[in-house]
Amino acid sequence: MSAERTKLDEHGPVVVVGAGQAGALLSIYLARHGHDVKVYESRPDLRRVDIDAGRSINLALATRGIVPLIDVGVIDRVDAITIPMRGRMVHAIGEATPQLQRYGSKEHEVIHSVSRTDLNAILLDAAEATGRVTIEFDVALNKVDFDTSLLHLRDAGGDERTAPFGVVFGADGAGSRVRKAIAEAGSGSYETEWLDHDYKELTLAPADDGSHRLDPHALHIWPRGELMVIALANPEGDFTVTLFAPKKTFAALGSTEAINEFFAEQFADFAALVPDLAEQFMENPTGPLGTLRATGWSHQDRAVIVGDAAHAIVPFHGQGMNAAMESVRSLDRHLRDSPGDLATAFANYEAERKPNVDAIADMALGNYIEMRSGVIDEDYVARRAMALDLEQRHPGQLSPRYNMVMFSTMPYADAQQRAAAQAELIGRALSDPELDIDALIAELPDLPNLDPLADPKALSV
Repeated sequence: MSAERTKLDEHGPVVVVGAGQAGALLSIYLARHGHDVKVYESRPDLRRVDIDAGRSINLALATRGIVPLIDVGVIDRVDAITIPMRGRMVHAIGEATPQLQRYGSKEHEVIHSVSRTDLNAILLDAAEATGRVTIEFDVALNKVDFDTSLLHLRDAGGDERTAPFGVVFGADGAGSRVRKAIAEAGSGSYETEWLDHDYKELTLAPADDGSHRLDPHALHIWPRGELMVIALANPEGDFTVTLFAPKKTFAALGSTEAINEFFAEQFADFAALVPDLAEQFMENPTGPLGTLRATGWSHQDRAVIVGDAAHAIVPFHGQGMNAAMESVRSLDRHLRDSPGDLATAFANYEAERKPNVDAIADMALGNYIEMRSGVIDEDYVARRAMALDLEQRHPGQLSPRYNMVMFSTMPYADAQQRAAAQAELIGRALSDPELDIDALIAELPDLPNLDPLADPKALSV
């Protein structure tokens, strides 16, 4: 451990830029290995100022995010603010009763709705509690100067200053200035693929008695082909609701009358629960959706990026935060494996994570089509039912793609490849009732351990 600390500290201060989930978690890992860490965050302290109104999108916490939270000892606090969701509650148009499509067949196969702000606050508290992490809020990074080992910073009042760094970890989101500096130094490149769809967040208030107006233990989806609404419950009785739709749809909703008419036609049962729907819609901002792919995540032994700075994805598989926290855990492991050679640690971290985050980026895009239209498609429902049934009969050989992504730590790329092979077999079985699907599934290679949280207390922390 002393060799690792010396190597990280020998050029100057250890700095993390960004105090979101990835940055706060990373600072805890670094502090646990004996490093003093300086964190700069461009936004105010979210524990004291509401900074996420209208843009938060509730987070879906799954296995890949839970494991690091167990690592750093905050899972009990997080458990207290989450609501488990056992499946998708599908509100099909023209159907009076929504239908629950369970995520899995095991009790622990649930995902957890959690407030972005509340989770971030827990991680910030834990970082400061190490006694080694100092966080400065309202301080934005303008530039990284590798020649002088200085960060050029600007505070909320516009005053500029510099601060030294030895190693800088960029957890500063999709617009990362650390990533830009790495690219300008010739060590990396990146591009963003924008969807022609946007999102807008709304709130479904609690009932008069404070209870949830919908079943809180499900992710509610109103699929409408080219667009959809989703709703995730909060512990206070309200729901965070998000409309995803083509840009042209949002462009057409410029008046109260147009908004009310649109929701009455497409989402009548939801609209009936939100009397101030048009007011919220007009007031809350519209957000873009894109996938950021970067190559070259580090510069020598001086800088490395993590989380959305390296691999921002669309939110349709509920894996953006989970992937970011899994990447933090991977980076920590490679730092421990190569304590005397940061450049190698950074390169090995990218080599491990790059194929996997590219895979989840692709799967997230595909899941948007599944959520907004597939969940009400008869072929999809039949495939999903057969996959769950085959999983029961062959638990060592088959698991549905969604379950491999959400309820395991199998590398994303492996899950993607395995799911494609399974889908091909299931498609053949549905088209040919005489096919011996059980024999074919039995020939698949054995699955790795898919239940790291079946007994959370047994995890090594």
